[in-house]
Amino acid sequence: MRVPPRAARRLIIDPLFLPLAVAGVVLGAAVTVLGLAGAPADRRLRLSRIAALAAIYLAAEAAVIVAGFGLWLVRPLLRTRWERAHLALLRGLLRLLVAAAGRLVRFRRTVHEPPPGTFDCGGRPVLVASRHAGAGDSFALVDLLANRYRRTPRVVLLASLQLDPAIDILLGRLGACFLRADGADATAVARVNALAARLDGRDALLIFPEGANFTQRRRRRVIAGLRRRGQRGRAQVAEELTHVLPPRPAGLLAALDAGTVAGMVVVAHTGLDHLVTPGLLWRALPLPTRMEVRWWWFPADELPTAGARRADWLTMNWAVVDAWIDARRPAVSGGRPPAARPPTSRPPTSPAAPD
Repeated sequence: MRVPPRAARRLIIDPLFLPLAVAGVVLGAAVTVLGLAGAPADRRLRLSRIAALAAIYLAAEAAVIVAGFGLWLVRPLLRTRWERAHLALLRGLLRLLVAAAGRLVRFRRTVHEPPPGTFDCGGRPVLVASRHAGAGDSFALVDLLANRYRRTPRVVLLASLQLDPAIDILLGRLGACFLRADGADATAVARVNALAARLDGRDALLIFPEGANFTQRRRRRVIAGLRRRGQRGRAQVAEELTHVLPPRPAGLLAALDAGTVAGMVVVAHTGLDHLVTPGLLWRALPLPTRMEVRWWWFPADELPTAGARRADWLTMNWAVVDAWIDARRPAVSGGRPPAARPPTSRPPTSPAAPD
């Protein structure tokens, strides 16, 4: 779908969203109480959990719209503090949502990473390429970058997410690159390259190379599309990847070509990736498993230099991500988790056995 221009979003969509959000908060609170009253029929209180979380999210959305308008009014006075104010607002929003998800739906997170200090990079920006799957994974990853690692997240994401006022205002004003899902934007590669060229200090450019949230149905559709277009090699690669979509390298290559990053992080995660429909999420509440996040760090001098070699390198490391997810499946399904190796600060630049 086409996203209305920014002026229409600020002058029409956001003002209309405010009363709807307030009404949603009131409705969510009422449904929360009704769900508690019906506890004997639903001992896991799923209705109350979902309604309360939705009410908190809508209240946060309304607060961001009001705060964003206030910041816009005083922008001439803020000057260099304009971006810092939005970053502080984003960090507060993410802390609120993660804490609410922890209390209400038992969201928990375990991060497997190299030793402390690996991600410092001497004050230089980094590129983050992450798997995309499950409910709320992008929120959890942006929260890690913004609050745990104290980075300024610059995100490449779908243009349709601009219809969410909080995402549109906060990530948009922090330099996010919104791209069309159909790949019809001829300027997409140049825009990602320009965003990467502007990175400095403690920025982190977050890209989801798969281009969409993973589901088995989408995986089958991607494979069929590749075969229909005669891309048999990529189709074969996609068939061998059972938990991820084949990565689209164009955006990542454009970011690396800018030559600004100190290195690249490849991120895998599992635990919530099977919750791909509202029905599955409903039946799982409260969440029975943790979201496990594993990342590998590659300094810039260990990355391939040529475009084709970089594309092959990304595909090979996506196979490592797929293998790591597969190795964690026994833990997710309730079996005994595999023994974990201690993380290293410099993982190999070619596929290795999953951690």
